Order: sequence, then C-alpha cells, then structure tokens
Amino acid sequence: MSIIRRRGEDEKENLDRWIITYADLITLLLAFFIMLYTFSKQDARKYEELSGRLKNIFQGGRASLKPGTAQDGAAAGQGQSSAGGEIERELQDELAALAEAKDAKHKVSVFMDERGIVIRAMDTAFFDEGRAELKEEAKGALQRIAPTIEKSKRHVRIEGHTDNVPISTSEFKSNWELSARRATEVVRYLIERYSFPPDRISASGYAEYHPLAANDTPRNRAVNRRIEIILLKGGETPPPGG
Repeated sequence: MSIIRRRGEDEKENLDRWIITYADLITLLLAFFIMLYTFSKQDARKYEELSGRLKNIFQGGRASLKPGTAQDGAAAGQGQSSAGGEIERELQDELAALAEAKDAKHKVSVFMDERGIVIRAMDTAFFDEGRAELKEEAKGALQRIAPTIEKSKRHVRIEGHTDNVPISTSEFKSNWELSARRATEVVRYLIERYSFPPDRISASGYAEYHPLAANDTPRNRAVNRRIEIILLKGGETPPPGG
C-alpha cells in the first residue's frame, strides 16, 4: 500500500511541473516587453532633458551636463547621438548668452511639445506693433541660434500668431496676412543671411486661431502675439501635413 501511495504522489508532482515552465515563460516575456518599452522611450527622454536644460537657461539658471544624460549616450556611440550631443551643447551656450540680455528670459522661452523643440518669442522681442520688419534685437537672437539650428539637420517651421484685435492697414488687411508675413520674414532672413537650406524650412501664419490664453485682457492678448521657431521631431523632412 505504501508503494501505491508514493507512485500517486510522484504522478501528481510531475503533472504540476508545467506550472514552473509556464511561469518562467511569462517572466521572460515580461522582461522582453519592458526592454522594448525602454528603448522606445529613449528619444523622448533626450528631448525632455534638452528641453529642461534650455528652459532653465531662460529662467536665469545655467545648464549642466550630468552623468547618464543624452551626452553620455553620445560618448557610447548610440546612433547619431554624438552629433546630437554636440548640437545640444552649442544650443545651450548660445541661448545662455542670449538670456543674459535684459528681460530676455521674459520674452523668449524654450520647451518641448508634440511638435518638437520650440523656441517661443513674444512679438515685442521680434517686431514693433502691427509691423513685420525684424527688430535689431531679433536679428541678434537669430544670429546666435541660427548656425546651431541649421546643424541639427531637422526641418524648421516658423509660426506666426496674433491676438484677435482686427488689423486693417495699407500693408495688412487682416491678422492672417500679418502673422504669415512675420513668419515669412523670419524664414527669409534665415535663408538670405545665414544660407539656411530652403528645403528644410517653412512658414505658417495662424492669425488669432491658436491662442495660448483667452483674448479677454491686454496681458492675455500680449501672450498670444508670438513667433515660434520649431525644430520638428520628424527629423530631416517635415512630417506629413506639416
């Protein structure tokens, strides 16, 4: 009788062993998908790190390179990160110098959104009210950042935005024309003055239809009047419909 009991126990033990194999398989699959997810987030972290450092510059701080950032990845030779790390450092240096100008940190900001890296300038930093000629202050800013932006090899889109106050002058009949002309003026200056590749830059005028705040106070309207220089995420060519 004891022999019969041991045989039954052995058979039950053998039947349960598949659970161990199944658990091992699930663990391996989980590790594999975690690895894929990590790889997919590398570029997003790189953008976030760069955006954070540039934003810190315009808020009066200084950029610093920390171990484990995208620059360390550049040293490891991951893809084109070596060139990307150099461009990031150049942008930091040039924009830090720009931020030293009086009130620059209040007129210009840098951040990342779904479009890419955005350099946002309030209209008073680039243009006089109701005009589309670049101010000397704007030309100085473009002088610092244009060479580095060109080295990024990314498509650049210049966006012009206004508030909702109607304009009707001999030069501009609507905010559409004003916003488009301002964006085009930045594009023209970059191409003519700095030989920026025309196939990698474009201009868009949005008038008052992409506001950052409600156009209900003078302060909010001032926030909406802006120029945005966007290094698009799409790489060397503009995204579809961009």
